[in-house]
Amino acid sequence: MDPHEQNGPSMNEVHVRVGLYRNRYHTDTSCPALNGKPETFGGVERMPREEAEAQGLGPCRTCET
Repeated sequence: MDPHEQNGPSMNEVHVRVGLYRNRYHTDTSCPALNGKPETFGGVERMPREEAEAQGLGPCRTCET
């Protein structure tokens, strides 16, 4: 079991694109920027916001509005 799923999703967790064009984190799993470009899409990974930021990822402007 994924340790992030033990207690359900946290408000501090974000979704990160797996594959190419990975430079933002997302709070909305239906965001077109998260799921777009099917030829380079490798899935979605959930992680704490702090971890995404430590990897150099910034917030998605679409999700954060």
